[in-house]
Amino acid sequence: MAARRTTLILLSSLAALALGGLAWTFVPWLPSEDTTLARRIGREMARETLRLHKGPGRIVALARDTAEFPQPSVEAALRSFLSELAAGDAKADVVRRLPVDPLRQVQVPPGDFLELLRRGKDGDVIVSFMGPPLLGPEALSAMGSPRAKVVAFCPGYLPRYLDLRQLGQRGLVHGGVVARVDAAGETFEGQYQAWSAAVGGGKP
Repeated sequence: MAARRTTLILLSSLAALALGGLAWTFVPWLPSEDTTLARRIGREMARETLRLHKGPGRIVALARDTAEFPQPSVEAALRSFLSELAAGDAKADVVRRLPVDPLRQVQVPPGDFLELLRRGKDGDVIVSFMGPPLLGPEALSAMGSPRAKVVAFCPGYLPRYLDLRQLGQRGLVHGGVVARVDAAGETFEGQYQAWSAAVGGGKP
């Protein structure tokens, strides 16, 4: 009887170990993420937004939908952005979350952005945490001259193939935060810079 009890205890222990191993293998254990850099990005985006926001104009923010694939850095940047706006006595009238493939280079869907630009009025600011609108020649000619201002976060390799000067001249981006082509270090200053079309031009 004692031998049987010992065998049952041993089998139970082995089963528990096996289940623990499966859980470790298949459950997405997410590591903690330092959001210091993301919060700084949000603050800089808000400061540029406050600079461009005029009168009764609306502030519309676009960010990646993280409901299915959590991204703490995206949420931290957005919270910091909203907090900095509040400190400047402003608020985002609309925060639109767009579902995109999390494995692809971040890029705002051009159709959504084009519609916002068409409806934009003087004093409005469209804030994209997914880069500026990448529109073809036909879309650009059909759109005319946008009235709303655009603040965009341009991470990763976006600045390598974007002509920010030309986008600024077309009224498609007026400022934001841009990744440095020669990024070095882990600080904000080493990886990014606040950028404004009003004070200068090309790629950082």
